[in-house]
Amino acid sequence: MDYTSDSKLLEILQKEKFLAFFDFCKIGENGESELDGLCKVAQPQNVKEIDYISLTFIFDTPTEASKLMAKRAMSKLKMEEFKKALSSVYAVTSVPATIKQNPDNYVHQLDIIFSKHTHGDIKEIVNKLVYTIRKCASLDTEVPQWWDDESETPKPTEAEKANWGARIKAFLGIKK
Repeated sequence: MDYTSDSKLLEILQKEKFLAFFDFCKIGENGESELDGLCKVAQPQNVKEIDYISLTFIFDTPTEASKLMAKRAMSKLKMEEFKKALSSVYAVTSVPATIKQNPDNYVHQLDIIFSKHTHGDIKEIVNKLVYTIRKCASLDTEVPQWWDDESETPKPTEAEKANWGARIKAFLGIKK
């Protein structure tokens, strides 16, 4: 990826297309959920320069312990694990939300970047990513719910908008 300015990449990020979402949880030894949340799945829209899938995790974290558990779960999602499921995975960026957010939520962004245009059924590709999340982060995941009505696609949240700068740095490999 060769970008002379961040503006082109920012434009791509701002025009991401919302594809699907899925619920997830972490069941403790007592059979009760210790951690719950929702993951939003998006991809670039009308772009040929970059191929990636963006995953925005929104964890319910009413306690400091649940926030630490969410951070630990996200730290387990490494490029090597995604590459086992999809050989075309080139890189994974992992960025916590950078804005002051609701203390009852922890937001984390994962971008799965492919080395070449990834052909195939997008639903199958997302299912492979979800399987990797389930296996590596020990999160129980629901089946992705696909957003079919493009006219009412949800807009990016404030946390996602505020996180674009951090995502650009992660894409470009720039240390904070």
